[in-house]
Amino acid sequence: MHADSVARVFGALNFDQRPFAQRRLCSWRDRGWTSLLVQLYDNAEVADDVVLPAADDQTLVLLTGGTTTIESRHGSTWRRAEYVPGRIGMTAPGRPTFLRWRGTQRTLTTHVHLPRSLIDRTAAELWGRDAERLGRPDSLAVDDAVLASVISSLRAAALAGADELYAESAATFLAVHILTRHASAPDPSPPRSEDIRVRRAIAFIRDNYHLPLTLAEIAAVADLSTFHFLRVFKAATGRTPHRFLNAVRVGRARRYLERDDLSVTEIAHLCGFATSSRLAAVFRLETGLSPTAYRNRRQ
Repeated sequence: MHADSVARVFGALNFDQRPFAQRRLCSWRDRGWTSLLVQLYDNAEVADDVVLPAADDQTLVLLTGGTTTIESRHGSTWRRAEYVPGRIGMTAPGRPTFLRWRGTQRTLTTHVHLPRSLIDRTAAELWGRDAERLGRPDSLAVDDAVLASVISSLRAAALAGADELYAESAATFLAVHILTRHASAPDPSPPRSEDIRVRRAIAFIRDNYHLPLTLAEIAAVADLSTFHFLRVFKAATGRTPHRFLNAVRVGRARRYLERDDLSVTEIAHLCGFATSSRLAAVFRLETGLSPTAYRNRRQ
C-alpha cells in the first residue's frame, strides 16, 4: 500500500509525539503491516497539554511497563485513572484526545490502531441495521485480560517480524471483541437456522473462491434448494451468491495486485477467473478501475 494511502487509513502516523514520547517501533514502516497499526512508545515521566487530533482509527493503548496517573479531558471535565501494566485506554474514531500524566518513571505503551472501515463493517455484520445504534468503544481505562493478552501478542509478533496474515487475523478478532464487550449496543440477536446456513455458504465461498464454483455446489453446502438459497442469501447479504463470489475474488485480486511479482493473467487464475479479460470486466464493475490501473495507483 502506498505511503499516502496508509497515512489516510491510520491518522496516527501523522502525529508527532516526540516532545513527550519516543516511538520504538511502527508496524507499517518496520514490518509492512496494513491491516492494523501497532506502535511501541517509551513515554516521559511527566507530560502536560498533550493534544492528539481526531483520527479515523479505533485506538487501543496498553500499558506494558511502569505506572502513572493519567487524566483525559472531554469538554471542561477531566477524568482521572491510575495506570498499571495491563490497563487499557480506548479512543473512538473521530475523537480528539487531550491528556496529561504524572509518574515517577518512564512508561512503556503499545498502541494498536484499527481502521474505521473494519470497525464499521464488523458492526454491520454483528448487528445489521441496528449497527447505527452502536457506539464506538471509548474509555480512559478498562481492565480486560483477553484484550491485554491479544495486544501483548501483537507487540511480540511485531518485534519478531511476523507477516501480514498474523496482523489481519488479529485485527478481525479485536474488532469483534471490543464491539461485543465494550460498545453500547444490545447483544446480537441469536442467529436463525437460515442465518447459520448462509454463514456456512459464505465460509465455503471464501475458502474456495479460486475454484469454478456453481450455485448448486454452494446451495448444497447450505443444505438448501437453489431457489430457496438464492432468496435467503440475497436477504442476508444484499447480494446474489454470484455477486458475492465476484466480490470475494476481486478482494483477493486487489491484494495480489499490490505485489509486483505476478502478472494479471496469473492473478486471474489464482482468483478463480477463467481469463484475464474476465477478471478485468468483473474488477472494473466492482471498483471502477481496470486491474492495471488499480496496480499503478497502489504502487
